[in-house]
Amino acid sequence: MVTREYDSGSDMPGSLPESADEGTRISGIRPAEKPLDKPVTTDGSSQPEAATVPMVRQLRTRSLREVKILPTRYLWTDYLPFGEVALLVGKPGIGKSTLAVNVAAKLTVGKLDGDSKGEPRHVLYSITEDSESTFKARFIAAGGDVDYLHLIDIVHGAGKDGSPLLINVDLDAVRAKIEMWDPALLVLDALNSSLVGQLNDNSSIRPQLERLKSLAHGTSTSVLGVGHFKKSTFGIDPVDAIGGAGAYGQVVRQALACASDEDAGTVTLSLIKSNVRSVADTPSLAFRTEEVLVDSDDGSTARVGGLVWLGETSTSVRELLQRAPQGGDDDRNEAVRWLLAHLADHDGEVPATDVFANGARAGFSRDTLKRAKSKAKVRSGKAEFSGGWVWSQAPIVREGSTEAGEGSSADGSRSLHSLGAPFDSAGDTA
Repeated sequence: MVTREYDSGSDMPGSLPESADEGTRISGIRPAEKPLDKPVTTDGSSQPEAATVPMVRQLRTRSLREVKILPTRYLWTDYLPFGEVALLVGKPGIGKSTLAVNVAAKLTVGKLDGDSKGEPRHVLYSITEDSESTFKARFIAAGGDVDYLHLIDIVHGAGKDGSPLLINVDLDAVRAKIEMWDPALLVLDALNSSLVGQLNDNSSIRPQLERLKSLAHGTSTSVLGVGHFKKSTFGIDPVDAIGGAGAYGQVVRQALACASDEDAGTVTLSLIKSNVRSVADTPSLAFRTEEVLVDSDDGSTARVGGLVWLGETSTSVRELLQRAPQGGDDDRNEAVRWLLAHLADHDGEVPATDVFANGARAGFSRDTLKRAKSKAKVRSGKAEFSGGWVWSQAPIVREGSTEAGEGSSADGSRSLHSLGAPFDSAGDTA
């Protein structure tokens, strides 16, 4: 009787493959890492068989004495450690993507406060919610070096349209790119786009996050996944407010969260979970987003949201989630904030179909978006060329005003402010 081993991906355990001869039995199921027959040359002669070790699943034991204790190194001091998976979460439209782009941009020019400060580092970036054009404009507005930022996605055959990478399928390809570029940071925005299965199912999500964690540990690359809070967050612990399966808050070693401080008119960033440092001893940071003008490749000007750091704040995300929503209409207020941010990121005008599609992905219904449109005084009308409906934000013009306010240009756009902590602001213009 001939004993052969078959690829577990092609045959179910306990059954014979169609190609098996009579008298063949399956002795075990393992990944097919070694060919069944000896390799041959082009003229048909046999070559010596390569000494390969089958990928057999087995239990390993090691003495703890073999494990080295190493200090935690930080990509961004206190907030993003090297070699770990971190989350950045918050309500839709609050500025999470703008913040992630800002961190990546500072890293590419050596201005991020951390162990790589003074050394420009490469970044791999997966974007699934913003257009590439908007992303590039945001990145340039934040002062990044485009030669150090590498967009990653998956293409099929000769097709040019990319799709999000999938953790269950594409991590080997990602690892190869990490070996090529030696990036300090991999950003997945949005993380959910790279996951498969039910997003609230721990048995589906946890193994994928574990694989992502293994990638981070094995390459010493920081992995930042951008996600969302649940719709209702009032009175909830920030970690419990993370949308989706509980594994999001369990597997990741570091979690950052953003929340709106409506009293101050700013956004607060806090560390809400960490396995490498004290959350209570890590200061929260305040920021706001303002419109920035960026030169377009066609000679015109693109308007995108830029981030302005305001330094440390005594108000934490945990505290903000304990406050009752102003106006008693949390969903609508969140939809208004999301809609205005979405319009600002797309030059103030977006096709209505795109608003509904992107809004649905952010968790808002068509009716909620329509009410938000009315509350935010967003206009709608027929597009000049396509004929479809577009939503646009009317410019704010103060009656009798002929001068721009402090920090503004004559056309009403905000100038770029130098950044405060946690970045090196010397000579900064973004």
